[in-house]
Amino acid sequence: IFFINHNQIPQGRKVTYRKKVCTIRPTKAEVHRVRLTVGGDQLDYPGDPSSQCASLITTKLLINSTISTKGARFGTADIKNFYYGTPLARYEYMKIRFDEIPQEIADAYNLNPLVHNGYIFMEIRKGMPGLKQAGRIASDRLVKHLAPYGYVPVRHTPSLWPHAHRLITFTLVVDDFGIKYVGREHFDHLITALQDLYTVTVDVQGTKYLGLTMD
Repeated sequence: IFFINHNQIPQGRKVTYRKKVCTIRPTKAEVHRVRLTVGGDQLDYPGDPSSQCASLITTKLLINSTISTKGARFGTADIKNFYYGTPLARYEYMKIRFDEIPQEIADAYNLNPLVHNGYIFMEIRKGMPGLKQAGRIASDRLVKHLAPYGYVPVRHTPSLWPHAHRLITFTLVVDDFGIKYVGREHFDHLITALQDLYTVTVDVQGTKYLGLTMD
C-alpha cells in the first residue's frame, strides 16, 4: 500500500474500508496475529475473481496413488505470503481513520498533510487478503510461471498439476502443495522452477517452505 492524497484517486473508483483481523494461531511462529485486510465486498472487480482449488477427493486420490505406486514418495510445500506481493494490473483504494494510526508511523511517512475529513487514503498496488481477486491473480501468476517448466494443470480436474514427462504430480490448495514424485530429482526440479519467482528454505526434515521475494 502507498499513502496518497485523496484527490489522486481516479474518478469513478470506489474506496473501501480497512478491516483488522485478530487471531490466535498456535502452530505459527507468531501466535498472536493482527492483520490489516481489505474490505473487498465494497469494491468492483471487472474480471472473474474466482480461483480453482483441489478437492478433498482429488487430494485423497493423489495420496492413495502415492501409496500404490512403487518407489513413489509424497512431499509438501507451502508458498508463504502467496497473496502478498503479486502486482495488481488495476490498483485498488482503501481508507483508514487517521486517529487509528500510531504517531510514529504518521511521522515516519509524513501523513499529516494527507489527512482528509479525518481519513488517510491508500493505493493498493499488490495483492492483499480481502481483495476478491487476490487468489485469482496469484494463481494466474503461478500458472504462467510454471508452464515453461512443463507443469500445466489438468483441464477438467481443478488444481491437479502433472508434469509433461517427469514422474511428478501435485495438487494445490490455496498455497499448499501436495506432491507425489518418483525420484528426488523430479521433486527438486519443481522446487528449482519455483526458485525463479520464490525464495526457498529447507528445514531439518527436508520439507520445503516457499516465500515470495519482496523487491
